[in-house]
Amino acid sequence: MLRLAKLADYGLVIASALVNLQESRVKLERVAETTGLPVPTVRKVMKLLVDGGVVKSERGVHGGYRLAAPPQQISVAQVVQAVEGGVALTDCCRTDAACDVSSTCLVQSNWSVINGTVQTLFQRVSLLDMTRRLTQDDLVGKLSPSRLELVAIDS
Repeated sequence: MLRLAKLADYGLVIASALVNLQESRVKLERVAETTGLPVPTVRKVMKLLVDGGVVKSERGVHGGYRLAAPPQQISVAQVVQAVEGGVALTDCCRTDAACDVSSTCLVQSNWSVINGTVQTLFQRVSLLDMTRRLTQDDLVGKLSPSRLELVAIDS
């Protein structure tokens, strides 16, 4: 089974909740209530999103959290990067990983292309997109041959 890490999923849920809440600043507890996630989990993920530049935080009585940019300018890739450090479908797609069979591997270059395509799709799907029901046609449109430019694996 291939799946996104739980914290990356939570990061997208939390960031999308900030889009839907449409408040200037949202309290952590409100995000937890809206998403159904425990406060400690929201706190942990929110810190990663703030450190990754996806979310801004302000302290104080009138403080809270808000997106660092308009939702159409924040990509799924940015959220995944902030929470998990990027997309790597296999270990050989990670720039910091050494593989025992890389010198004889017949599929490593294909994994790099596939990983790059997933990364491109993640860069083209925005938080605003994630707040509505996407169709397969929506995603195919984002990867149409005229728009397809594979990204570097380490970006």
